[in-house]
Amino acid sequence: MMPEEKILLVEDEAPIRDGLKEKLESEGYRVATAETVADAIRALDGAPDLVVLDRRLPDGEGLDVMRHAREAGSRCGFVVLSARGMPEDRVEGLEDGADDYVTKPFHLRELLARVRAVLARRGEGEGSTGRDTAFGEYALDLGTRSLRKGRREIALTRLEFELLHYFLRNPSRAVSRNELLDRVWGYDRYPTTRTVDFHVLSLRKKIETKGAKPKHILTVPGVGYRFEV
Repeated sequence: MMPEEKILLVEDEAPIRDGLKEKLESEGYRVATAETVADAIRALDGAPDLVVLDRRLPDGEGLDVMRHAREAGSRCGFVVLSARGMPEDRVEGLEDGADDYVTKPFHLRELLARVRAVLARRGEGEGSTGRDTAFGEYALDLGTRSLRKGRREIALTRLEFELLHYFLRNPSRAVSRNELLDRVWGYDRYPTTRTVDFHVLSLRKKIETKGAKPKHILTVPGVGYRFEV
């Protein structure tokens, strides 16, 4: 199923803007563009689901667009693009409200994966407060981002939570390690798929019975994993 979300692309360099617009539209997104801070702020009235925002714009700092949106109470997502990749630059962008921060030059597939990940996280967050997703003796609370077995809370890392949540949204379906890297980690250029195996092993220790054959996270030889509720 093709996505229908609306993306505002704020980029003053025509080759980058035109190339990204074409690729995003080919993925099924509705794309509006802006080249300046002033134009981008006006374009926010169109209520985009996500803004892909260059930091360096002809009339000022791109982050001002995001600050304006946050002050106005906008819940749209922001992926910031910038040639400024120092830790303090990333921290500034994230602290000002960015959902992700991508440095130039970037790989197009990585950027698209990050866009999908931000949209997915924001879509799941709306209306999810207090909603439980149950399996076996467990309940994953999407509002508090916690896992419980009865009254006992089981500590999960951020990636363990995201991994388990993705499994629960895709029950009884074989998912590959590359798909998990793309949809859980947020991009598909991670150094090794062993990272998935490591986190699956860690998650199994928390939700499977020690010494018994796994009944929730099953291995699919030559593919990846399948989750059974």
